Amino acid sequence: AGRANLKSYSDVVMKGLPTNSSSTQQKQKGSVYSAAKEEERDRCVVVFGLPEEDGDEYVGNNVGTLLNEAVSPRSIDRKSYSCHRIGKRRSDVVRPVRVCFSDRMSANTVLCSKGNLKTSERFKKVFISPDRTPAEREERRKLVLALKDKINTEPHMFHYLKDGKVCSREHLPRHKAHGQLDDSQSDVSLEYAYIT
Repeated sequence: AGRANLKSYSDVVMKGLPTNSSSTQQKQKGSVYSAAKEEERDRCVVVFGLPEEDGDEYVGNNVGTLLNEAVSPRSIDRKSYSCHRIGKRRSDVVRPVRVCFSDRMSANTVLCSKGNLKTSERFKKVFISPDRTPAEREERRKLVLALKDKINTEPHMFHYLKDGKVCSREHLPRHKAHGQLDDSQSDVSLEYAYIT
C-alpha cells in the first residue's frame, strides 16, 4: 500500500509547475515532461515474441515466469512491476509487452540477464529489449539491417553490435572435444542483435 503513494521526483516537479502561458515556463514544463518520460522509459523493458492469449491475467503470469527465468537464481516480485500489451490486437501479429518496474535497477537486471532465455525451452524465441523512443527504434532498425547485410556479405566472419556500431571479428576457435568456445579468447559484454 505504501508503494502506491510514492511519487517520482519528476511527477512532483511536473505537478508543481505553474500553468502560466509564458514561453519560458512552457519550455521548462516541456523539459521536465521530457525528463519524466525518459525516467519512465529507463524503468521499462519491452518483451517481443511472448505468445498472446485472452485476458490480462495471462500476460502477467507469463511475464512473471519469463522474468524469473531470465534472472534465475534470483527472482522478481510480481508487485514490483506492471505490464500490458502494446497496440491493438490483430490475429496476424503478436503484440509486444511493455513491462514497467518500480526502479531502474530491476530493469537493468533483466536486460543484463536476458541471455539466460536462450537456454530456456519455453522462452528461447522471446526477446527483451530496452524501451526505446521512436528515433532510437529507427536507429536500431538501421543498425540491425546493416548487421544482416554484413552477415550476408561476409559469412566467414562473426558480426555483432557493440556501442551502436556493427563490429566484426573472426569466429572463435572451438575445443574439439566439447564444441565449446575457448574461454581464453572470448569477448566480454557484447551486445548481440535479435535477428528474426
